[in-house]
Amino acid sequence: MRKTLLGMSLGVAAALTVAACGSSSSGSSGSSAAAGPTSSSASGASTSVGVGYFQSATIGPEVLIAGNSDLASKINGKIKLKPIDSGVEGLAELRGGAFPFVSGVGNPPVVGAIANNTKLKVIYAEYFDAAQLIVGPKIKANSDLAGKTVGDLQGSSEDFEIRGWLSKQGLTGKTKVVGFPSEAAVEAAFKAHRIDGAYVEIAQALDLEKNNSGRQVVTAQQIARLGFPSLNVLAVTDAFAAAHKDVVQQFVCQTMHAQAISAGPQADTYIGNASKLVGSPADQAVAATKIIPFVTATDELSWFKSSGGTLADGQIAKAYALTGQFLKDQGRVTSVPTIDQITSHLDSSYVEQAVKDNCAG
Repeated sequence: MRKTLLGMSLGVAAALTVAACGSSSSGSSGSSAAAGPTSSSASGASTSVGVGYFQSATIGPEVLIAGNSDLASKINGKIKLKPIDSGVEGLAELRGGAFPFVSGVGNPPVVGAIANNTKLKVIYAEYFDAAQLIVGPKIKANSDLAGKTVGDLQGSSEDFEIRGWLSKQGLTGKTKVVGFPSEAAVEAAFKAHRIDGAYVEIAQALDLEKNNSGRQVVTAQQIARLGFPSLNVLAVTDAFAAAHKDVVQQFVCQTMHAQAISAGPQADTYIGNASKLVGSPADQAVAATKIIPFVTATDELSWFKSSGGTLADGQIAKAYALTGQFLKDQGRVTSVPTIDQITSHLDSSYVEQAVKDNCAG
């Protein structure tokens, strides 16, 4: 995958910046789609299925659904996509009633919402961040980062991830983590030799590898396996789920189906259709979307709970507890949500049913 991307032009690579937009403090947003991208099924079209989403060249599952009638028609309602600029903003709008679903939001904004007792449920783990740690040629081994500085996007899921990875390397307190206001600022600091490592999204990582002799050390997916996963998720309000449980189930099923399609032989066609909703050139949308590290249908339920386990034992709950401590350390929440608070905001039943229904097939 990385070799393919290295052959792309930087213009296409720039479109990949948004692969984990839900986790950062800001995302990509074009013209408002509040009255734009919609799709309705033959039945139940009076039910408004509003979804807060990140409008960009990267095509998330919600856009794949809305942009392909064979997927959208399986949902008894009218899909209405509403662009958001950040996970925090999206959850604030969801809380205010702007839409019942929000897609692609990462750990920090979700855990912040849980701490504020927002009435929502996390119902699907969509994809990991696409971030990578890039270091200069003088860093030969992980231990060489002791006494050095790593830059990242301040307060983001990436910040949570890289600090977790450093703790696993025994580098907490030895490697300084400096937060920047944007991915571009981190990249610029690395190029100017003001920092020794940059934990950045895919577009910046590729540029630093190709043009600045950077070396990839670890990816967000690899960090996730070490116990510090940052998942971009689909969430729904309690009120909508109570009133339209069937629609929520249909949406989860089609999300699983759409993500499976994005990794299959029909991916280009489906992504191309969906790209029209966000005004992105189809070739850029295909390249950007294929980079997203989607959670596979096979692994989906395991993120909520292990076989025979409970939500409290699941990887999402554990990651959210770690994220809560991260947010408290940063002064962004006054207390870490309890495991009971966290699990009360998780609902694995929709995934369980989607697996039974073979929605990925």
